Amino acid sequence: MGSINPLGLISIGSSLGLIPGAISTAVQVASQVGALPNKQQESRKSEQSLALQQLQERQGLQQKQLEADSSLERERIAVTTDAANDERRAALRRAVARQRARFGASGIGNSGGGSSEAVLLGLFEESDDDLASRERLDKLRNQALDLNVGQNKSLNVLQRSQLQQRQKFEREVSSFF
Repeated sequence: MGSINPLGLISIGSSLGLIPGAISTAVQVASQVGALPNKQQESRKSEQSLALQQLQERQGLQQKQLEADSSLERERIAVTTDAANDERRAALRRAVARQRARFGASGIGNSGGGSSEAVLLGLFEESDDDLASRERLDKLRNQALDLNVGQNKSLNVLQRSQLQQRQKFEREVSSFF
């Protein structure tokens, strides 16, 4: 600052020599302040890119795990179905043998007996109905597994796009400040 003369006025002459140094310091500070947001923006973009990459990797692993679980569940359904079909066929053979034994004990033979054939056909139809019901149930289970995998894929896309939009919004907001 300048000095005060006897009249109480500030001597500006001595203060003018300080102005170029002050301007130089102000320019340096302004350039550093201006560069700081760029560094922050680059750092923020890098962090956001890393966050998106980590989300995608995590979702990819979760998706693979879900697909593996679904595959195992399909195999379990298939094994259970095969076992149930074997049991159904064995039960049908036992029921037919039992019914034929009853018919034989009653004196009704295999020769053209319409009633005995109708009873045996009823057993086969009942077995076929059980098989159809089982197949419908297995089809629904498999569709549920497919739906679960599809919904997880959709959820992953939604989460990624939400993260990208949030990051874009944050970048836009930070560019104003």
